[in-house]
Amino acid sequence: MTKPSWTGHGQTDIGPLRKENQDSLTVLDQIGVWCVADGMGGHKEGGIASHLATQSLEDLQRQQFTSIEQVTQAVKDTIHEVNQSLCAMSSSFYEQEVIGTTIVILIIHDRQAKVLWVGDSRLYRMRDLAFELMTEDHTQFQELANQGVLEMTNSDHPSNHMLTRALGASTYCEIEELDIELGDSDVFMMCSDGLSNIISQLDMAKIIYYSEDKHRAVANLINMSIAKQATDNVTALIVDKEGV
Repeated sequence: MTKPSWTGHGQTDIGPLRKENQDSLTVLDQIGVWCVADGMGGHKEGGIASHLATQSLEDLQRQQFTSIEQVTQAVKDTIHEVNQSLCAMSSSFYEQEVIGTTIVILIIHDRQAKVLWVGDSRLYRMRDLAFELMTEDHTQFQELANQGVLEMTNSDHPSNHMLTRALGASTYCEIEELDIELGDSDVFMMCSDGLSNIISQLDMAKIIYYSEDKHRAVANLINMSIAKQATDNVTALIVDKEGV
């Protein structure tokens, strides 16, 4: 198999305040799949949940795909299997207490791209000078904002941290998806809410734009989060077209 032109680089950090890192990521350049997962803080075994999600996706590297539809279906099947495993785990060991994780996945095949997500881990796209949030958080705050009850500027509202969807929260997992038409200059940044809650979208854009490459950009994003005393684990993953 020839090496694809889209490649990713990610980094995760425990952050200055947490005792364990419940974030996880995976970079599968060979099949065009990249993922960030964030174990649900305050719940038992969040780290196990996020690692189960990312490691399960790694098994897809053994398969051959000829279309983005095939990759997407395989990823969805994997997500549903992980969800069922987490639900069974919580039922068996923790008397129905949730073992859960959020997840965001970018899939690129030929000239097509798709984003799949559950929860509030995010994906942003930089195209030329425009930096845009492509996903919508599955939180009570986002639902209230969509209904006009809250303003988006009121992001410190307590409901901003209350998830309405997560892997492991219910035996039925609704995966949201978005198709993206690729541009040669596109740069994608995926992150856990430990990063997006502490760094503004404008600062993210500046870091990505002015960093010399995605490796330095990821390091700069993590370092800024830590310097700002991030209260959670912090994960960033950048995917761009090699050589652009």
